[in-house]
Amino acid sequence: MNQSSLQPPDRQRVDEQIAASIADAILDGAFPPGSTLPPERDLAEQLGVNRTSLRQGLARLQQMGLIEARHGSGNVVRDPQALTHPAVVEALVRKLGPEFLVELLEIRAALGPLIGRLAAQHNTAEDGETLSAALAAVEEAGGAAARQAADLAYFRVLIHSTRNRALGLLYRWVEHAFGGREHELTVAYDDAAPVVCDLRAITEAVLAHDATAAAAAVEAYLHASALRMVVAYQSQATATGPATRRRESPGAPR
Repeated sequence: MNQSSLQPPDRQRVDEQIAASIADAILDGAFPPGSTLPPERDLAEQLGVNRTSLRQGLARLQQMGLIEARHGSGNVVRDPQALTHPAVVEALVRKLGPEFLVELLEIRAALGPLIGRLAAQHNTAEDGETLSAALAAVEEAGGAAARQAADLAYFRVLIHSTRNRALGLLYRWVEHAFGGREHELTVAYDDAAPVVCDLRAITEAVLAHDATAAAAAVEAYLHASALRMVVAYQSQATATGPATRRRESPGAPR
């Protein structure tokens, strides 16, 4: 195997970085499906980590489903294209770049009309108060990172008001796949005006129980934010390059 396929991890969250480095190598084809990872001693040496940290990283890969520990065979690589764990999808975003990110954002935007319509139809007075408070938090956020977090919280409230638990699971699956801090999408929230304006339109339509307007407002916002995220991702990719991005912190996006 080409040892350059494995990148030494940062010292913070070592197990996460080990898992990300090996996952990237798997997605690069260094370890094809059905192959066995090198022995732990060799992997630890190549990554420059101790065996304990390596085992923690391997445990993460097992949880993701990327590898399977088989008695007498070692850690056998599974086909990543057949897996749906959010961390695997996040790894695909990291490796495949903007094109795959756009595909995820298309799914996210497609859920918008359903979210808006159901929220308008099923929200209660208490939901309305919570949604208004979530909007206020976005309006008062001091900076892009705080605005991003407040926006994420707003959508959790909005989706809760749909009373559709399956929809909530689907949306969170797509959302978790972004790996926001990893892909530096926070700069998409630098300009507060479009974020606040669109979320205010959603809130007004939902509180008015106008399902048609709410569906259109959520869809419009998710499309607009998707465009901002893609621009942010491409800008960061140009500025840092893939090797630097691989060692940046993963986290919660929107």
